[in-house]
Amino acid sequence: MNSCSYCDAPAIYRDPEGSAFLCPAHARLEVTGPRGKAPRPPLTIRPAAATDRERIGELAHHFWGEVQVESFGRSYWVDALPAFVACDEGEIVGVASYAREGDATNLVMLNVLPQWQGRGAAHDLVSAVIKMARAEEGERVIISTTNDALATLALYQRLGFVITGVDVGKLIEHHGGIELGFAGIPVRDEIQLELRL
Repeated sequence: MNSCSYCDAPAIYRDPEGSAFLCPAHARLEVTGPRGKAPRPPLTIRPAAATDRERIGELAHHFWGEVQVESFGRSYWVDALPAFVACDEGEIVGVASYAREGDATNLVMLNVLPQWQGRGAAHDLVSAVIKMARAEEGERVIISTTNDALATLALYQRLGFVITGVDVGKLIEHHGGIELGFAGIPVRDEIQLELRL
């Protein structure tokens, strides 16, 4: 797993133009058009196996600094949840962990390592969760994310999710203060989204 090209923090993003690995504090948002790069082969998406739990925990720790994640007022151990994983020739490089909650499937964690971003893995992982929820006759998929997760919010909304709520100050409570996130945005609020199936 890579560190930020500008400091020792874990890399969460990749600059597709310069290929630098970036932590949230060093990432910047810009409006760009298609860059016309040659497509890379897609990653393989599959259900996680019991033998994948350790790697899922490593990914959670890399992105979140913990394997216990709060979402919609509940606490989850993401390495114990059912999940889909994105693989590049057998190496797990992304994960979507989820929990079934009554009529809803809660997508608890979605992350793809920076060097594999830009290959459609996040889209395909969310799509796998949606397809599974439909097959199990669920009524909706719910997701919570942070107010600084602009790229993630864009992805979810392109997939048909709508914002259903904002838990103002939730992340300040969880972290015991304000932390800086993507592009220096203060991480304060939990943004809640839903896709009706």
